[in-house]
Amino acid sequence: MKVVRLFEDNMFKYELQAIQALNLDLEMVVRPSQTPSEIIENAKDADIIITVYEPLTKEVLSQLPNLKLVVYRSIGFNSVDLAYANERQLPVSHITQYCVDEVANYVVAAILSHNRRILDFNQSVKVDHKWDYELFPDMRRLSSLTVGLIGFGNIPRLVAQRLQVFGCKVMAYDPFVPAEVFANAGVTQVSLEEIFAHSDYISSHLPLNDSTKEMLNATLFNLCENQPVFINSSRGGVVNEKDLVAALQSGKLSYAILDVVHSEDPDLSKLPFMQMDNVVLTPHIAFYSQEAFIQGVQDNFKNIQAFLNGDLAHAEIVNLKQIQA
Repeated sequence: MKVVRLFEDNMFKYELQAIQALNLDLEMVVRPSQTPSEIIENAKDADIIITVYEPLTKEVLSQLPNLKLVVYRSIGFNSVDLAYANERQLPVSHITQYCVDEVANYVVAAILSHNRRILDFNQSVKVDHKWDYELFPDMRRLSSLTVGLIGFGNIPRLVAQRLQVFGCKVMAYDPFVPAEVFANAGVTQVSLEEIFAHSDYISSHLPLNDSTKEMLNATLFNLCENQPVFINSSRGGVVNEKDLVAALQSGKLSYAILDVVHSEDPDLSKLPFMQMDNVVLTPHIAFYSQEAFIQGVQDNFKNIQAFLNGDLAHAEIVNLKQIQA
């Protein structure tokens, strides 16, 4: 079987090591492809494709006759037309444990950095040439504050675990998680509206799909009572950016720390947050570490092995129920 990776990185030797370690009979090739036409041309002989952001539209998938499995080297899988994949009985795999440590640590680092105003004091000293420890008289002890998590999957559960060491209250919203999971984690289960009404820090962990697109908008931002800090390390598309800008300008939100925006390759000259002093931007790096990359490769090929063995239940197939219906 031929495996085609659709993006460039430096993980090829680790892929070959994984193939050898798992004793898989696979031919591995790398063909970077960004546009639909490039994917169709470069993956026309692929049995399996490995992807992250590449557009796997119905038009693309319908012209890949050999394709038997789509593999995401990411937790998210929003660039595939899942409805068409279901129609075609095409399994789509992702990796649920990839970079969970890194993203959880990013969120906690964002909270701690803001809570102690590290970046803002550095700006004051180095740029404004002020040595003023009373610059932010509203600074609060973290243990007196509340953190609201939107979603309570693997990453936010780690965030909660880490934050509880600091003594702050943690609450979370996730309609797909049983109540006992919240209880066992020592996290208060609340509605999405309560997250915005009562949190001091709000962290989004939503996947991007049709039901979550621009789900975080003015209706929710206007509920804020504590001028919270908004953190997004999930997907930019879950936020209505115009509403977010308005909330930051009006003071409904006091601050934002954004690892993701509406595009994975934004035009920085048009990005509204660039001139806002109460926004910190990072270029989608919350997931990033060499260890995470290597784990991602290993988990990809473990899933491929499970698929080839007919063990779909252990191949992390996101549409398993649909293709088996």
